[in-house]
Amino acid sequence: MASIEDIARDFTALLRAGEFETAGDRYWAPDVTSIEPPLLPGGPCVAVSGIQATRIKRRARFGDARIDEIGIDGPFVTGDQFALFLDMVLIDAASGARQPFTEIALYTVRVGQIAEERYFYR
Repeated sequence: MASIEDIARDFTALLRAGEFETAGDRYWAPDVTSIEPPLLPGGPCVAVSGIQATRIKRRARFGDARIDEIGIDGPFVTGDQFALFLDMVLIDAASGARQPFTEIALYTVRVGQIAEERYFYR
């Protein structure tokens, strides 16, 4: 089984290459939990479980926007987790407007797969 460092490095390399679906297919556990911060201050977090639900949440989160640029710091590995600092520029499909977007992603690895992903942004 690959080490957490190996998983973190390969997962990060796939994201840097724009291979988001491949990264998920390769490393998400079948029952992966994906957690987003609340849309409004004090509101509930959005949490889903399972690969299909995670894909749907990810598509809903970005809508028709596409990632035009991505910069990633990390991975930062400790214990059974690794974190990434992601700096992106999103392009709105309808208007072509560019929007910067920054987040921190925290991944928990169990038995060689990502069991949980948790995002932090404002």
